[in-house]
Amino acid sequence: MVTPRPGSALPSLIPRASRRAQFSALIGCAALFAPVAARGQAAAPAQAPILVLAAASLSDALPAVARLWEARGGAQVEFSFAATSRLAPLTLQGNADLFISADREWMDWVVKGGGAKAEDIVPLLGNSLVVAVPAGTESPPRTLAEVVALPRLALAGEAVPAGRYARAALEAAGLWDEVEGRVVRGESVRSALEWVARGEAAAGIVYRTDMPVTPGVRLAFAIPPEVSPAIVYPGVVLASAPNAAAAGEFLAFLRTAAAQEVFIAAGFEPPISRPPAAPPQAGPVENPGSAILLSLVVGLAATLLGLVPSVLLGRLLARREFAGKALVSTLILMPLVLPPVVTGFLLLTLFGTRGVFGPALGAFGITVPFTLIAPVVAAVVVGLPFYVLAARGAFEAVDARLEEVSWTLGVRPRSTFFRVVLPLAVPGIAAGAVLAFARALGEFGATVVLAGNVEGRTRTIPLAVYSLLESPGGSGGAWVLAGVSVLLSLLALAGFEGLSRWQKKRLEEWSGR
Repeated sequence: MVTPRPGSALPSLIPRASRRAQFSALIGCAALFAPVAARGQAAAPAQAPILVLAAASLSDALPAVARLWEARGGAQVEFSFAATSRLAPLTLQGNADLFISADREWMDWVVKGGGAKAEDIVPLLGNSLVVAVPAGTESPPRTLAEVVALPRLALAGEAVPAGRYARAALEAAGLWDEVEGRVVRGESVRSALEWVARGEAAAGIVYRTDMPVTPGVRLAFAIPPEVSPAIVYPGVVLASAPNAAAAGEFLAFLRTAAAQEVFIAAGFEPPISRPPAAPPQAGPVENPGSAILLSLVVGLAATLLGLVPSVLLGRLLARREFAGKALVSTLILMPLVLPPVVTGFLLLTLFGTRGVFGPALGAFGITVPFTLIAPVVAAVVVGLPFYVLAARGAFEAVDARLEEVSWTLGVRPRSTFFRVVLPLAVPGIAAGAVLAFARALGEFGATVVLAGNVEGRTRTIPLAVYSLLESPGGSGGAWVLAGVSVLLSLLALAGFEGLSRWQKKRLEEWSGR
């Protein structure tokens, strides 16, 4: 038994040499981790970047201001530019710090939804409306009366602030009813200008600030201030901003003289002191029923137009070997892998007014963009791969020996095809037709690029849902159209399944199983 020394709190049970070894090990560990701890204390946590949701018309000027801010030691700024109507719903999802709108209505919508406080909203910038025409226009219009006499006028979407401001100016001039039937809508100001640059629209009413950065257009004249509503860009730090302090500092910097100089050089104006006149409110789609009817018409037309090419191509790929077969098959299937917007861009390049085939079609009085032809063409192209794949599979499933027997009985190949092969392949071809119809119902990307979003003319169900989601209070109508779309899709898929089973049953009966 070991007797502790007087005054010792614990018995000395560990040998002195072992205690020295443990002490040395502790000193070594401390020396090893000391630099790491020092670095952890010295390195302050990096400040998170500020995420700004801003109207698309600011996509050139605002980054220049941000670079000036960062050069002065400000936090890093990241941007998401789009139409205000698309950004406003994102402000309620969190993660973003700052929202800069192109009008007050959408800002009020964000406040109503709890995304920001009304007292935190500050006016940042002003803008003005101008009329843009294609760069090669020899005699551009000089008044709004001359503009409304043009065959086609491009505006931004109904829910996009620039589109509503333009309509307000035309209504104030008493010209809206006269031109409404010839208005085509772009997704944003930039897309409306793209229609003008391509010659698809004879003129467009857009922001002045978008003119210098868009090639292929020229300024015709500025909208008179007596008919143009005052345009103000308000900004606000969002209620859920994860980096609210830095966002508030950046918002304050946007109002400084240094930042305002950059904006003014880009064509913006200082914010007006008087309250801006409210443009027409973004309302719902006027006639959702027309979108449903138009979708059915486009789907049926695309299905009928694709029938003969699909049967011929399916038969060719199923029964023939030829040089370039892989290339033909690849080209047919290309719309399956291409982004729909790219498909629409290629179709616009081919069939646009100034496209490859546009002038030739124009000589016969045929115009593709913004007409019913456009969504049908887009639906045929994106649905053809499903059609051809189903037809090819249907012909490959037909036993080739049945054809040989028919030939030995003296029946000609063409008659054999129509009397033997085609009847057996019909259920499979019909299944492909149902798939192509369903794909046509859901087509959006290629349609919006080639056909635009024109009420009663090219606005199918997907485009109508898109327009409703961009409108404050449009979610109710969007749910109705979404329900109709789901129902039609389920019916089409059920038809496909039934036709596939029918084909399998017929083939089994012919083979004697």
